[in-house]
Amino acid sequence: MSKSKSIGTTPDAIAAAEQALGRQLPASFAQWLLVNNGRALGALCVFPVYDADHARKTWESITRHYDTSWQECLEHTGAGDAAHALLPFAQFGTGDYYCFDYAQTGPAGEPVVVLWSHETGATTAVATDFAAFLALPGRPG
Repeated sequence: MSKSKSIGTTPDAIAAAEQALGRQLPASFAQWLLVNNGRALGALCVFPVYDADHARKTWESITRHYDTSWQECLEHTGAGDAAHALLPFAQFGTGDYYCFDYAQTGPAGEPVVVLWSHETGATTAVATDFAAFLALPGRPG
């Protein structure tokens, strides 16, 4: 994924990812993807939705990460049922993930953003939604 160049995506690609994931992506994240799919936030790798028009740049999609590396992390940490409410959308360089926590809803009606520790499986609330996450001062990346 390019760290500086955005490629955007389509509502159809977002809908396909939502269907594959079995849940709707937060509206603020979906809107961001329409313009910024395939873009990192500094050093923070944000998972794109797969887009056939940009297959090489979107291959490491949110769906692919959820189905592979995320499931391996859950198995490795012995994470309980609470972790199944999480959807990782970005990986921090240390192996931790930023996730949408569908068990917690913020004031905008979207899942709260949490930081999930790959060492402990514990989460720490970071922002009330993705839009608030983007506005955080000192946000990693």
